[in-house]
Amino acid sequence: MIDASIVNIAFPSIGGDLKASDEVLSWIITGYSLSVASLLLVAGRLADRLGRRRVFLWSVVVFTVSSLLCGFAPNVGFLIVFRMLQGVGGSAIFPASLALVLPEFPLARRSTPVGVWAATAGLGAVIGPPLGALLIELFGWRGIFWINIPVGIAIVLVGRRVLVESHSPRASGRLDLLSVPVGVAGVALLLVAVVQGEEWGFADARTLLMLGAGLLLLPILVVRSQRHPQPLLDLSLFKIRSFQASTLATVFFGSAFLGGFLANTLLLLRLWDWPVWKTGLGLMASPITSVVFSALAGMAADRVGHRWLTFFGGALCCLSFGLLYWRIDSSPDYFADFFPSALTLGAGAGLGISGITSGALADVGEDQFSMGNATARTVQQVFYSVGLAVVVALLSRGSYGYEVSDYRWAWLWIMVMYLAAALVMAFFFPSGTTSSREAVASARARQAAGQSDSSVVQSQPD
Repeated sequence: MIDASIVNIAFPSIGGDLKASDEVLSWIITGYSLSVASLLLVAGRLADRLGRRRVFLWSVVVFTVSSLLCGFAPNVGFLIVFRMLQGVGGSAIFPASLALVLPEFPLARRSTPVGVWAATAGLGAVIGPPLGALLIELFGWRGIFWINIPVGIAIVLVGRRVLVESHSPRASGRLDLLSVPVGVAGVALLLVAVVQGEEWGFADARTLLMLGAGLLLLPILVVRSQRHPQPLLDLSLFKIRSFQASTLATVFFGSAFLGGFLANTLLLLRLWDWPVWKTGLGLMASPITSVVFSALAGMAADRVGHRWLTFFGGALCCLSFGLLYWRIDSSPDYFADFFPSALTLGAGAGLGISGITSGALADVGEDQFSMGNATARTVQQVFYSVGLAVVVALLSRGSYGYEVSDYRWAWLWIMVMYLAAALVMAFFFPSGTTSSREAVASARARQAAGQSDSSVVQSQPD
């Protein structure tokens, strides 16, 4: 998360040094998201099979080495390639890290560690902008990638000593080797079609060809997953109502989140013409607030459930961009116009991200933690890219962030997506807490077993 927020702040510096357009620069983020999204399912399955600790630590090594390469990239093409290599490491960090944590907690406290996990990610977003601004001032944009190297080394050294290995007993059979390239290619082609559709045109033959190929491959993945004993995509997850609702909410929340962060960054950098260091400080209000609310949301969800916490999170995010829509103009007034929106967004994102993430895993079995998180994060990464592409396209309708009018349609898109996520959780997520639903399910199972035993006794001859 430090890396992600730093890259946003470095956009102008990278573009100026490497002579790259905004459309090409967007691939520094999109290329990373493409790698992560297309490999998450494979990474989740490998973590369950080979060991979550082992896969996690090796993924950090890959991420660290590729960060070093990014720092030495001679041009934007190499930088995008090395960012995609970073995504290979990042794809395994997501599912393996949370799957290492959750088995250490009982069912009634499962949302609390997810809230802390999300708050830690928020802390990375807090550190990123000001740290990135400082590194850019001292070392140029290349320093934002080199900072990952000592962090990665520390994680590997400490992780080898303190992390406890775990596997999924269900992942002992042979992996479906056909589904791996089908799944990776299907997700990747859809993302390329969405992202490049802005440049090529959505009616262009290349866009339609990639979109059609992606839409053809994903049903093949579903059919294979129905039949194979060790499927790449665990379809039984989608029989769990809480997982269904949270994954659908992720579609909308993800479509707003990353694009909204980019829009806010460009607002300060381009509309208000702030220097990089000042922009980094100005963006801190949201993630600081998010850290606090993420941790609180995890604990609260264990007590009152996820439904309304996450609804209010999405509604607050929607309100945040509504404030920008009605108040922002080309005259900078940070504390009157931007700061209230940033605080509102931080509170909403803290409630929303923690609630949706923990909600997706609330009723998932321990042996499905890696795959459940990998599947939810795949959806998240895909729609991060979709949302980013939409925001870039909407900003490009004008002068790409240099006029207030450039932001109007982008803000409307973001508001609608956040509101849709809130409504999905309100209407479709099951009521109650994880432990209360488990108690109800156990009582029904006992009742059904009792009725079955009674019918057997009644059928016996006198």
